[in-house]
Amino acid sequence: MKTSPKLYSVTTGYSRLFLDLIIVFFLVPFASFNRNLNLLVSLVFLITLLLGLNTLAFPKKVIILFRCLAALGFIADIIVFPNSVYLTEVSSLISHSFYSIFISLVIMAIGSRIYQEEKVNLDVIRGGICIYLLLGIFWFFLYQIIMFFDPNALSIPEGVSHSSLFYFSFTTLTTLGYGDITPNNAFAMTLTNAEALVGQIYPAVVIAKLVSLYTAD
Repeated sequence: MKTSPKLYSVTTGYSRLFLDLIIVFFLVPFASFNRNLNLLVSLVFLITLLLGLNTLAFPKKVIILFRCLAALGFIADIIVFPNSVYLTEVSSLISHSFYSIFISLVIMAIGSRIYQEEKVNLDVIRGGICIYLLLGIFWFFLYQIIMFFDPNALSIPEGVSHSSLFYFSFTTLTTLGYGDITPNNAFAMTLTNAEALVGQIYPAVVIAKLVSLYTAD
């Protein structure tokens, strides 16, 4: 009887990815201070993506292709066209699209592996937390994509950079809802509702279950 190929790698742990995601979480607010810090944040995002791709069990050639595309996404993220704001925004759109696709693959891979684990340990719990942090980053990129097609999709206070969408994504995921940034069109409203639902259900069902199984063991 043939078994279907697994999406995830059984040999990859989550410690490095977990640590990198924590660094991303605290580093992003500094991105708007100057270009050098913005480049640093973009580089850390790339490292996050490469660590996440290690969780996939695709053929080596496919992984290499993904890594190349991730590198192209990084280049598209940092490139600036001095004489064309539009081309710079298009380049960012390409980067955000690549990142969101790859992060969704990583989330599915980690989720698939966690679902099939027979024993829960600290590494599995770290994997569950990685998914939660990746969800916030995933929605951050989706908000960036929506803002490209409709700059008024989300109301952002004057003088605040688009990096605040990272903050908005996690306040929505955790259902804090401060109200300083609000969705203005149907697509943005649907996205924020979906993120809030995931933010409520995932910790209550998945992470709580993992912790309880680990405690029981």
